[in-house]
Amino acid sequence: MKKDATLPLDGIRVIDLTTYAAAPACSVVLADWGADVIKVESPAGDIFRFFGYIVQCPVADDDNIVFECDNRNKRGVSVDLKSAEGKEVIDRLLGTGDVLVTNFRPKALAKLGLDYESVSRRYPRIVYAYLNGYGDEGPDKDKPGFDLAAFFARSGINVEFGEPGTEPLPSVGGFGDHITGTFLAGGIAGALYSREKTGKGCKVQSSLLNAAIWSLSVLIASANNNDGWIKQSRKKPRTGLMNTYKTKDDRWITIMVLEYDRYWGPFCEKVINRPELISDERFLTQAAVFNHSEAQAEIIETELLKYTSDELIARLKQADIVYEINPRWHELKDDPQVRETGFMTEYTLPSGRKDWIASSPVRFNGERPFLRRRAPRLGEHSEEILREIGYDDRDIEALRNKKVIA
Repeated sequence: MKKDATLPLDGIRVIDLTTYAAAPACSVVLADWGADVIKVESPAGDIFRFFGYIVQCPVADDDNIVFECDNRNKRGVSVDLKSAEGKEVIDRLLGTGDVLVTNFRPKALAKLGLDYESVSRRYPRIVYAYLNGYGDEGPDKDKPGFDLAAFFARSGINVEFGEPGTEPLPSVGGFGDHITGTFLAGGIAGALYSREKTGKGCKVQSSLLNAAIWSLSVLIASANNNDGWIKQSRKKPRTGLMNTYKTKDDRWITIMVLEYDRYWGPFCEKVINRPELISDERFLTQAAVFNHSEAQAEIIETELLKYTSDELIARLKQADIVYEINPRWHELKDDPQVRETGFMTEYTLPSGRKDWIASSPVRFNGERPFLRRRAPRLGEHSEEILREIGYDDRDIEALRNKKVIA
């Protein structure tokens, strides 16, 4: 551990009864903030240990970058929660815990005696954090959901994004999971603060659909006031200065101007070298260009294709216009801003292979999040954790012989 590191959740123990990505993303943020996160898995292991196959990444005990993303900085115990002995193990863990994070379905939690009512009755100080697809109320409260369905599809992202008249966009796995998990982590921090004042824990809940709707709030407001949101199109944007264009060297560049009347002149003079367009009545004001944006975008597209991305960057900087080159995801690790800020960290896997891992998005005192430990192998810390909650060597051996622990 780094000397004098700011770890605001140091001393907080989190029992991580999660699987897949959204809820593990929540607990990995808590781990990054210093909490002692104990990942509880069945003897078969979290199914997400094998998700790397789907996204064509290595899957091995010592080389599993996808699993590392949401399970670094945690310790791991493997327990058969269906057995009486396994239920005793989890009950003792909860007795030492401050937070329980789970995304198990309600019926499974009730069967295990791990529903909120049962846990809070036994441990009234515990913060019980629950993440699901659709929320705790309504007709779909028990419906299973992943981010591709509950976040992207149910929220309308798939059909509303993309060019008008085209088929729905493909979803991006893990995107909604990480947003929702991070929201829940913030809720847990609030609940822990409340507990300091009241002495009582509470239930904290978030869902993929709720997180998506919150994230889309501005666009939904537009849709509710316009019989459908004012959809952006590359060919017919709101203005040509809020659009994405191709460059001579086959890159895509996004221009984002909110003060149209201020920047249209500098753009014409310093970027596309077309000063005569400044006085063109079609583009003279923000209000005017709304009716002629298609023509404006066509002109800008033609002019920008004359320049390479580097040439355009120089011109846009001179005009003080907000822009951004659109990278491919595999290029992000080489972005100087990403590297120098530590938004992505080079990571040596136990196999010795080097890869890159994204940092969680909150910092304290300007310190970069850092990796205190790699993701646990299945049951790696079972003995260590069981001793901490009162089991001796004979007890542990008996649990192993009964296959209660792996």
